[in-house]
Amino acid sequence: MFNSKERVREAFRRWRGGADPLFVACAPGRVNLVGEHTDYNDGLALPMTLDRAVYVAARHSSTGFHELRSLNYQESLSYRLGEWPAVPHAHWATYVAGMIKELPPPKPVEMLILGDIPLGAGLSSSAALEMATGLALEKLRDTPMDPLDLARIGQVVEHKYAKVQCGIMDQIVSRVGRTDHALFLDCGKLEWEHIPIQNREAQFIVIDSRVKRKLAHSKYNERRAECHRALQQIKAADPQTTSLSRIQLHHINRLEESVLRRRLRHVFYENERVKKACGALVRSDWDLLGSVLSASHQSLKSDYEVSCKELDYMVTQAESFAGVFGARMMGGGFGGCSINLARTQDAHSVAEAVSMAYEEKYQRKARAHVLGTGIEAHVEWF
Repeated sequence: MFNSKERVREAFRRWRGGADPLFVACAPGRVNLVGEHTDYNDGLALPMTLDRAVYVAARHSSTGFHELRSLNYQESLSYRLGEWPAVPHAHWATYVAGMIKELPPPKPVEMLILGDIPLGAGLSSSAALEMATGLALEKLRDTPMDPLDLARIGQVVEHKYAKVQCGIMDQIVSRVGRTDHALFLDCGKLEWEHIPIQNREAQFIVIDSRVKRKLAHSKYNERRAECHRALQQIKAADPQTTSLSRIQLHHINRLEESVLRRRLRHVFYENERVKKACGALVRSDWDLLGSVLSASHQSLKSDYEVSCKELDYMVTQAESFAGVFGARMMGGGFGGCSINLARTQDAHSVAEAVSMAYEEKYQRKARAHVLGTGIEAHVEWF
């Protein structure tokens, strides 16, 4: 049985043939333990890498065209150097072509892509695709890059080509995340600290609702615009407050629009929850960490209003089990996954029970994954 890295290598040989040097770049997806919708507000987050990733096999092309192929979608396309492929902004090739546009290689490239991250589930498959493509381009350009610079380029691709006004958290953790660590990330200062996960008395479970999100067509960009509008109102009264990472409760309470007060209340307390979760993780205090997850979900549901009935039901079901410390929706919202913290000995039974209850209620099969050791971004020659 081939693993993903071997699959993409062998598929590339079948697709393009030849004996030229070939390498595979890998970048993982991520789960965010807590700190949701804080990254684009210059706030704090606590993500970690998944044990699933995107793999990009690459080499220079001799055809005069960029040649791209996705194994997941069973699609191929080619386009001339300096041109743009005729694809919509939500297409998988947009992310690859965007990275090529921002990091132009000296010659056309051949790239074959395979990902085992569930698509559209809020696990940052797009950021992983950007970072894996970026690592491949580094090799093809023979120009190593600072990881933060590569993450910034991935964010530019999201904004400019995919039309999603995302923060930078996903790209950073995909590029610099470490095995058996979470990443305590200050998105305003763009500084981070690797936080070791020191025992395995508890495990994280990701359960995909299979409710697909399309962030560029959802209220994600609307939430970002609301936060920007609230910041402008605060700055008008207090010019020294230049970022939502510096707001205090009195700033929030002075806003006239109740919807803006709710949005900023989430941002303020979510940053506090990240600090609390980081301390809990250091001490392996799973009860405290679970309570932080649950509080985050309630805030995302009521104040930020990015949950949905399916995710709410999934979280409620998980929290009904004695072996579960806490649960919340994860990612941009409006579908996607929940993240659940359970005792290790109960993790698989909780995953199965929540999935079964969800399927019975919504006639939609959930997809559960008990997380193993996270992958680190890397490049391997074959």
